[in-house]
Amino acid sequence: MELSMFNVSHGFTEAVARGLRSGFLGVEDYRRLGTCDTLEDMRSALEETDYGTFLQDEPSPLLVSTISKKCYEKLADEFRYLKAQTVEPLTTFMDFIAREKMIDNVCMIIQGALNNKAPKELEEKIHPLGIFEGMKVIMSESFDVQGGFDDVYRIFLVDTPIGPYFEEYLKEADRDKDEMARAGIETSQVGGILTKQDLEIMKTSLKKAWLEDFYSFVMSQGGTTAEVMGHILKMEADFRVLLVTMNALNTNLSTESSLQDRNALYPNFGYLYPEGTKELRKVFNDTTVRAALEPYSKYLQYFDQVKDFYDAESGGRGQGTSFQSIEDLIYAENVHMYEMAFEQQYHFGIFYAWVKLREQEIRNIRWIANMVVLNTKDHIDDTIVPIFQPRM
Repeated sequence: MELSMFNVSHGFTEAVARGLRSGFLGVEDYRRLGTCDTLEDMRSALEETDYGTFLQDEPSPLLVSTISKKCYEKLADEFRYLKAQTVEPLTTFMDFIAREKMIDNVCMIIQGALNNKAPKELEEKIHPLGIFEGMKVIMSESFDVQGGFDDVYRIFLVDTPIGPYFEEYLKEADRDKDEMARAGIETSQVGGILTKQDLEIMKTSLKKAWLEDFYSFVMSQGGTTAEVMGHILKMEADFRVLLVTMNALNTNLSTESSLQDRNALYPNFGYLYPEGTKELRKVFNDTTVRAALEPYSKYLQYFDQVKDFYDAESGGRGQGTSFQSIEDLIYAENVHMYEMAFEQQYHFGIFYAWVKLREQEIRNIRWIANMVVLNTKDHIDDTIVPIFQPRM
């Protein structure tokens, strides 16, 4: 059925996405960027790639943040072009991709509001993929977020697709006052609830809700989309469990009183779910984490690789050895997984994979730019993850 019907509605959009694959930086491009001595040299080097003259209007001296911002803007422009060619259910799928960035933007604006920063001051850090209707109101000079969270609540919870995730989170956050979650939250209560919350935990909770919602949607599509995207999202759910577990070690979240807060951040699907997640809910130190991961050889290998990083971090990290964090390993594993999505046809996973690979490429460019500024180009190869490397 996919073979005969997919191309009728989605063939052109998929062809455009596959064409965009040729725009990723190659080995020679990374070599050229690695030999740059200044950010101006990087500007010239990037002009010879698919990024073209996207930095030509930026004044000197060029900043790393400017390069990063312009890269994300180019990604957002291409994403919007792709989305403009879509029909349902692909349009909703593309909306799901953008929702993750909406969560980042909303959490950053709330963080700024709690620190008495006007949203306008945070404009440079806004992710262009996560811009939504109502954002213009919040980002205007006249908007006074310190005057209360009423408008923020209305715009974020009523006017955006991530509203249901926020509403559910606020109900859960307010649950400690009652035994059961409230049926709803009054506008006047929002400021008080948000002020008491750890915003990193809030962001992780919202992304967990988004991931579970996204997984339900792709599985409802069936066929190759459910197969490819189901695998990708299951792996991402497992990686989130590992990230939360590893980053909670040696913190208050690993104490007995806070285990429930940590465990609430674990998604309710994935290859670790339910047996592995059940064991990981009980862990509180390195030994118990290792024991819980014993049946999962791949994840156990990751744990053994990054254990030195977390040991060095908690002990002051005074050694000269460069350890990898769990994030570094996940970035590398994800790139391989997203590349493989391009090997199958007639599915939506290619659009998600393309966005994620472009984000990794931008991280690579930002890392190289930082190393050029710090004059430590010897470390460039330590962290960048090349994309679509030539296969021998």
